[in-house]
Amino acid sequence: MVSLQPFLDSLLTSLPDPPILKPQLETIARKTLDESAGKSSSDNRKSQWEYLLKNEIFKLAMTEGEALKRDDSTYYDQLKVRLDLVLTFTELDACEQTFPFVVLQDLLETQTINSCSHIFSWIESRSSRLTEGMVPQKGKALVLLRTLNDLLRRLSKSGSTTVFCGRILTFLSGVFPLGERSGVNLRGEYGTTWEDVWYPKPQDGDVEMDETPGKLDGEKEDNAMEVDAGKVSTPQTVVDKKEDFYNTFWHLQVPFSKPPVFANKDTFPDFKDAVNRVLPVIKEATAKERAMMGSRVGVGSSMYKRKRDPEGEETNVNEYFFAKFLTSPDLLDLEIADTHFRRQFLFQLVILLQHLLTFTKTAKAVWATQRNRSLQMDFTLEPDDAQWVQETLNKSLEELKQTTPNGRAFAETIQTILEREKNWMKWKNELCSPFDKETWSITKDGKTMGLFEATKELREKMRQPREDWPHTLGTEPLTEIWQMGYRDLHDLENPFQPGDVKDFAKKIKLEDSRIEMRKKNLARIAERQAQALAAQAAKAQAESESKETPMKVDASAPTPAPVATSPLHPSLPPRPTTSTPIQPPPAQPGPTPAPAASTPAPAPVAPTPASTPGPSAKKIEPMDPQIAKFEENKQRWSWLALRTARDQYLQHFGRIEAGDVGLLIKEIEKEKAATEQEKAAAGREKAQKVDEGTSTIDEMNSRTPVPEPATGSELHSSTPAHDVQQSDSGGRPAEVEEHQP
Repeated sequence: MVSLQPFLDSLLTSLPDPPILKPQLETIARKTLDESAGKSSSDNRKSQWEYLLKNEIFKLAMTEGEALKRDDSTYYDQLKVRLDLVLTFTELDACEQTFPFVVLQDLLETQTINSCSHIFSWIESRSSRLTEGMVPQKGKALVLLRTLNDLLRRLSKSGSTTVFCGRILTFLSGVFPLGERSGVNLRGEYGTTWEDVWYPKPQDGDVEMDETPGKLDGEKEDNAMEVDAGKVSTPQTVVDKKEDFYNTFWHLQVPFSKPPVFANKDTFPDFKDAVNRVLPVIKEATAKERAMMGSRVGVGSSMYKRKRDPEGEETNVNEYFFAKFLTSPDLLDLEIADTHFRRQFLFQLVILLQHLLTFTKTAKAVWATQRNRSLQMDFTLEPDDAQWVQETLNKSLEELKQTTPNGRAFAETIQTILEREKNWMKWKNELCSPFDKETWSITKDGKTMGLFEATKELREKMRQPREDWPHTLGTEPLTEIWQMGYRDLHDLENPFQPGDVKDFAKKIKLEDSRIEMRKKNLARIAERQAQALAAQAAKAQAESESKETPMKVDASAPTPAPVATSPLHPSLPPRPTTSTPIQPPPAQPGPTPAPAASTPAPAPVAPTPASTPGPSAKKIEPMDPQIAKFEENKQRWSWLALRTARDQYLQHFGRIEAGDVGLLIKEIEKEKAATEQEKAAAGREKAQKVDEGTSTIDEMNSRTPVPEPATGSELHSSTPAHDVQQSDSGGRPAEVEEHQP
C-alpha cells in the first residue's frame, strides 16, 4: 500500500490564491483522486483521505497563536481552503458524509472564541452544501446539532458573545424544521444544581465583634435577659440577622435551579417563608434607590438648569448587565443595592412562580398524561397556596416595574416572554406534536396539483375583459322599478288612493309597462335560443360535410317536414327556423266532423277539389302566464275605473270605445278645460262691467262743480244730499257712498 500524502501535498501546492471557486477546486480534487485511484486498496481509501485531510487541518490549527500575531487574514484563508477541500472530497464520495462535521466538532473545541466566529462564518456560507440530503435525527444532523450545542454552552459562560449565540440559534432554526424534537429537553432534565452556601462560621481565635445597633461611645447597654413564662431569650444581634438573611436569600437558589425539590413536604412552606422575608428587603432597596434618584434630579434641576446630561436614564435602554452571583457575605448588601441584581432575582422568582401554577389540580388535569411522566412530579398546589403564588407573582411583576431604569418596559418584556413560554410548555407537555400545516393540494384526474396549478384556469379567466353589465341601474330589480315609472321616493310615499279615475289610469299604465318589459325579455330569450339552434345546426352540418362517404338517401322515404317551433308569445316574431310557412297537408274528401253541442253549427261549405290546397291553418300559441296575469290586472283596474266614474262622468261613456279609460280621461279633461274656459269668460265679462261702472262715476264727478270749503259746522248748500251725510254726534265727517253697478 502506497501512502497518499504526496498526492495531497501536490494538490495543496497547485492551489491558486484564495478565494477559490467551487468548480475550480472540484476539478483539482477530481484530478488528484483519479491519479491516486490505483495506489491504495478500495477498503481503506476513505479512511486514508480522512486521516490526511484532518491531520493537515490540525497542523495548521496548531499555529493559531503565532499566525494571529503576524496576519490573521492569511491564517483564516488557509483554514477555510482546507475546510473547502474536506467538503469537496466528501461531495466526490472520497470521505464519509459525516466527516466534515466531525472535523468541525474537533476544530471548534481547540480554537479561540474569535477563531470559532470565523469558522462559523464558513459554516453559514456553506450551509446549503453541508445540509444537502440531511435528515433530522439521523446521521450528520445529530453531529451538527451536538457540535453547535457544545459551542453554545461554551459561549454562555462569557457575557460578550450574545450576537454570536444569536447567529448560532438562527442558523439552527433555519436548518432544522420548526417542530424538530432534537433540540428539546423532552425528559425535563434541569441544569446544574445550585451548590448551597451558608454564612461562614468564625474560626477559632477570631474575635467576634459586637455590632448591636444603638450602641454608641460612652453608652452602656443593658443586655438583661428577658424571662417570659419560664423561657429565656436574648435579643438578636446585627450579625445574627445578617447571617439569617444571608442563608435565607441564597438558599432560595436551590428551588430556582431544581424545582422537583417541591415534592418534599417541607420545601414549599420554607420557600413561602423565605420569599415573604426577602421581598420586603428588595422593595425597600428599590424605594431607597428611587428616593435617591429623585433627590439627585431635584438638586441638578435647580443648580444646573441648562445642563444636558448625555448619560441619562434613556441612554442605556438596550444595555443589560448579566449579574454574576458572588456569594461573599460582605457583598450581599451591595448586590441588593444593584438594580440589575434585583432584577435577576425577581426574574428567577417570576419564572418559578409561573411554573408552580401549572401544578394546580385544574392545570395538571389538562396536560398530565401517561406519556409525559418524566415531566411530572409528586406535587400538587393547594388552592390557598395557589392564591399566594398568584399574589406573589403580581407583587414581583409590580416590583419589576418600579425598578430603574426603564422598569415598566423591562416588566412588559418579561410578561411577553412568559406568555410565549406558556405556549412552548404546552407543546412540550404534549410531547412536541407536529403543528406545521401541509400545503394545500387537490387531486384531479389522478394527479395531485398545488394551489398555483389548480387555479390556473380561474386566473386566466379573471384576466379576460369582462362583458358589459346587462342592468343599467346596477341590478335587475332596480332597472325594472325605474322602467315601471318610479323615479323618486315621492312615488312610494303616495300610495294608491281609489276614488279618482287618474289613479286607476296610473295603475293601468303600470301594467302596460310590465307587459312591455315581459315581451322584451321573452324576445331576448327567443333570440338566444334561436342563436343556439342555429349554432347547433351549423355544427351538425359541418360534421355531415366532414364525412368522407356521403350518406345514401332513400328516394321512396318521405321527407320529414320541419318542426315548427312556436314562439313564446303571439306578438313576438317567428324564430329563424320557422321562417318558411308550413303548408298543411291537402284536405281529403270525407265527412265533416260534427260540431260541439255548445257551438252553433257552421254553414255548409262546398267540397274543395283535391288538387286545390286548402288555406293554411293558423296555430294559436299559448299566452305567457305572466303576461296573462298582467292583462287580467289591467282589465280589473279598467273595470274599477269605469265603476268609479259612473256616477260623475256617465255622460261620457257613450263617447268611449270598449271602455277605454284613456279616452274617458281625455273626455274628462276636455270637460274640465271647457268649464275653466267658461269661468274665465265670465270673469272677464264681470271685470268689464266693473270697469264700465267706474268710468260712469268718473264722468258724473267731472260734470259736478267743485264746492267751496265750508266754514264752521255748516256745509255748502250746493252739495247733493244723497252724496253727503251729516256728521254723527262725534263730529266725524260723513263718508261718501260708493256707487256700485
